[in-house]
Amino acid sequence: MAKSQFLKGIQLILGLFIMALGISLSVKADLGVTPISCVPYIYSLVVPFSLGELTIFMNAVFILLQIAILRRKYRYIQLIQLLAVILLGYFIDFTLYLISGINPTTYLEQLLILLISCAFIALGVFLFVKANITYIPGDGLLVVISQTFKKDFGTVKICFDCSMVTIGVVSSFLFLHKLAGVREGTILAALIVGLLVKLYGKISLLLARKFLRIENHRLPQGKGNAFNCKGHHKKYIKE
Repeated sequence: MAKSQFLKGIQLILGLFIMALGISLSVKADLGVTPISCVPYIYSLVVPFSLGELTIFMNAVFILLQIAILRRKYRYIQLIQLLAVILLGYFIDFTLYLISGINPTTYLEQLLILLISCAFIALGVFLFVKANITYIPGDGLLVVISQTFKKDFGTVKICFDCSMVTIGVVSSFLFLHKLAGVREGTILAALIVGLLVKLYGKISLLLARKFLRIENHRLPQGKGNAFNCKGHHKKYIKE
């Protein structure tokens, strides 16, 4: 049991690192970052804080909103989300340093890096979800809103992503007097990252059946899954 939990912890950390690498690559592609990253990215161009630090701050706000909505029903074990996002934030800054030498000079190179970034983000999300330990705070907030106000999770997520992009666009024009961080890459990421997560799930299932001969192996239904969210949120809120 302890070994299993340890391996899940390693998988979660690996997922966060790969996710951070994907986010950093999307920054280097300069075709627009993911909807959830556009707000901290734009403010990283305005205030003297890094993208990773602002990612931590924004997700800390999401955790506070979860607590404010749920109040006594909030399960404080979910504060582990804060540890996860602190790791993600510092991984973002570290991977930005690692790939600082990547500077695409043509649109084709930018597009290629963007597609690679989406593949990495999706793989990171898949590993994080499969670890089945906790949520990324943004997803946790969506679950709380969906359960508390009896709204469809998919609809809530679309509204949330649109809100992040809108805040990003308004902030960009307000402080930078130009559009930054939101471009065609933002739309592309919103469309394909979820599909790639599902693809990784199917590949995982096929490999498990082929090499491990586990006939009843299932796709990840764990906590934090923003793309396959039915039936696994019941323990998030206290009865």
